[in-house]
Amino acid sequence: MKNRVITFLAILLVFIAGCRQKEEKKVVSEKKPIQVKIITAQKGVLTQELNFKGSVSPWKSANIGPDISGRIYRIYHKQGDKVAKGTLLAELDTVTLKLQQKQMQAAVAVARASYNDALLNFQRFEKLLEKNAVSQMQYEKAKLGLEAADTQKQSAEANLDVVEHTLNNSFMRAPFNGIITSKNMEEGDMINPMMGMSASVLTLMDINQIKVIIDVAGEDIEKVKIGQPCRVVIHSLPDKTFAGKVYSRNLAADPLSKTFKVEVAVDNPELEIKAGVFADVQIEVFKKEDVLILPYSAIIDDDYLVVLENGQAKRAKVQLGERNDRQVEIVSGVLPGQQVVIEGNYDLKDGAPIIPLEEK
Repeated sequence: MKNRVITFLAILLVFIAGCRQKEEKKVVSEKKPIQVKIITAQKGVLTQELNFKGSVSPWKSANIGPDISGRIYRIYHKQGDKVAKGTLLAELDTVTLKLQQKQMQAAVAVARASYNDALLNFQRFEKLLEKNAVSQMQYEKAKLGLEAADTQKQSAEANLDVVEHTLNNSFMRAPFNGIITSKNMEEGDMINPMMGMSASVLTLMDINQIKVIIDVAGEDIEKVKIGQPCRVVIHSLPDKTFAGKVYSRNLAADPLSKTFKVEVAVDNPELEIKAGVFADVQIEVFKKEDVLILPYSAIIDDDYLVVLENGQAKRAKVQLGERNDRQVEIVSGVLPGQQVVIEGNYDLKDGAPIIPLEEK
């Protein structure tokens, strides 16, 4: 009797276990698929850009003024005039200097005549000395006379050079092609270089090309290279984008701001861009074409992602390449055309049933 009871209980336990397994299989089979957001992996262009604000400066700028003091006699150009290199822009009153020039020219002529006379006299005494026709003392006196005449000639020529240099500096010419951006003095005004930088008659700028000066943080400066392409938007011309390139960058940071000055060159043939305005600069750090790109949300722990395969989740280990703020290059682990989970991918197990979330 006892054996029959044990046998019955064993059969009952086996029956119960079988029922539980069937129930569990039924629960699993009836488990609803998880809805996730999916995109199709495909190739494209990956770029990284840095954005800055800066100010516009002329390519070249010069305060036009003389190196000497004097009264302004004539200003030949006005604000807004385009001038070529070497163009006469203004001049000082040169009446006194021209009189001094004539005086110095006459002094040079006299000194040269005296030198030539002393030279002939010395050469004559030199020959007479060879024949013992004159004494050594007479020869030395002729030699000293030649040296004195030579000194007087050089002094007169130097004085003439000074006057002519001063006269040349009275004529102010354009050091480069440009446009007159300001007229700072009037005809008849006295000017003195000792007055400083403000003592300029005109201001000349070359804005056929301009430079936008930006400040780059230390963590970004190594990404900025000479020649990198840029997009520039001038605040006063918001509807137009200009092409530029990185022209120069400082090798030392500003001691206060700890940023690096970078200059971006922009062509300005129509003179649309004015100096002194503000601009937005976008520097293209890199550009990779025909690479597999996915959004950052697809990547889990910089190591793997989840793909949809036969209605189930499958983890795929990936190798990442270049990246920007939104996207990352997939070097290996996923092929173009595969469906990748970009939302709802965390905590998905391999084999978990998933279906794409329908777009509303």
